[in-house]
Amino acid sequence: MAILQEKVGLTNEALRKIRSMRPGRPIDLQLTMASTTKRVRTEFVGMDGTRCMIFRYPDEGKWGSLGDGIVKDKSMIARYILEDDTGEIIAFKVKVILVATKPSNLIFTSFPLIIQSHDLRVESRAQTRIATRLVDELSDSAICDSVVLDISANGCRMSIDKGASGAKPKLRQFVKMYFAASKDKKMFLTGTIMNSKSDEVSLYYGVKFVTPEDEVNKLLQDLMLVTG
Repeated sequence: MAILQEKVGLTNEALRKIRSMRPGRPIDLQLTMASTTKRVRTEFVGMDGTRCMIFRYPDEGKWGSLGDGIVKDKSMIARYILEDDTGEIIAFKVKVILVATKPSNLIFTSFPLIIQSHDLRVESRAQTRIATRLVDELSDSAICDSVVLDISANGCRMSIDKGASGAKPKLRQFVKMYFAASKDKKMFLTGTIMNSKSDEVSLYYGVKFVTPEDEVNKLLQDLMLVTG
């Protein structure tokens, strides 16, 4: 990793963020045209180690002609939301290496040498890997087990194994969350499932807490995720 960091001029944390980018997710490209600057949305396809990045060529039927903005050796700025992982948007500059038309319309670019990031959330969240059991608040029936990836006084993000048997939470479902690591096994948080996303192996859910903030903080202190 140290050799890789020195090679591309990126910190390990910056590399981790770049490697968190998932194929098929939207990405914004800022292009410098002949007479203006244009921002278009397309799809992140992938990367070849640290040699290059690959983007889907934007739909010119939607964005208009882009030929003079996407040519070999021309720079562009890419912006990508890491909302499944950190709630951040990252931005980086790359240079076009090749524009391919067969078998697909793809843009091959250099690998970024530096990235900038901005937290999309109003409040910071503690990064964690805590097991929790989800229970339906209305019926008090068990739903499934999950892992909380980050948490704050107002909400959390959790993941569930896509291949796990049993039920899965539903959008707008009102749930209780029991934390395996809590000293008080009767303590739980209540919240509403607000959004869901997925990748090849996991389902991700965002939960907005209904439990009063002071009670949430008490549990977070119990879990040693906050102090005071």
